[in-house]
Amino acid sequence: MIAIELNDQRAVVTGSSTGIGRAIATAFAKAGADVAVHYTKNLAEAEKTAAMVRQAGRKAVIVKANFLQPAEIESAMREAAAGLGGQVDVLVNNVGDLIQRVPFEQFETSLWDQVIALNLSSAFHTIRALLPHFANGARIINISSLSALNGAGKHAFAYSAAKGGLVSMTRSLANEFASRGFRVNCIAPGVVRTPFHDRFNTPEVLETVRKSLPLQRLGAPEDIAAAALFLASPLSAFVTGETLEANGGAHMG
Repeated sequence: MIAIELNDQRAVVTGSSTGIGRAIATAFAKAGADVAVHYTKNLAEAEKTAAMVRQAGRKAVIVKANFLQPAEIESAMREAAAGLGGQVDVLVNNVGDLIQRVPFEQFETSLWDQVIALNLSSAFHTIRALLPHFANGARIINISSLSALNGAGKHAFAYSAAKGGLVSMTRSLANEFASRGFRVNCIAPGVVRTPFHDRFNTPEVLETVRKSLPLQRLGAPEDIAAAALFLASPLSAFVTGETLEANGGAHMG
């Protein structure tokens, strides 16, 4: 068995107070990385994630930012880099939210702007803020969604558009940053049991989705963390510009 190690690496994981972000932060710590934990509102949950990182014997830094506000993103990322010693080896852009399901004809411009800002523009601002702090061989991992590939569920067209943009930006930045030695990849999770899906889907809908999957189960945050760990590790040294689908076989296109 090949062990994945991130010994003494420094990682920033946005949106890591719960769910997929928390699983990625703790997986990185168990592999040997120090982690900057980002949260928006819930400090108590962020502290739980940080405690998990420390239990793995690694340093945890907690930063707060509203990712609808570019100035807050940039300030938090500078704080994260400083807390990790000035350099960052791995960035995981995990922040994202559907925000609200609204039919197209009722969809306000302000809501469109929020969805795009949170799920796409925030990744741009995060990368830009950390660019001076990326270490040699830095890796950027963007968390997109199955929605980017299948158009998402009902009244989620803006979310789908933003997540699709993240896939395209991943490819473009992989090409642009290759000369600097940076790798940029993406993960497109399917339905994963997190607070996100508990908010936006009923148990009946989730059970229907489960039965439709070839693997006959919903994802767990740890499934996505495992994919992120691979993309952050030397095992993926020849992989860049790719979108790794982790969805139980939901999208075979």
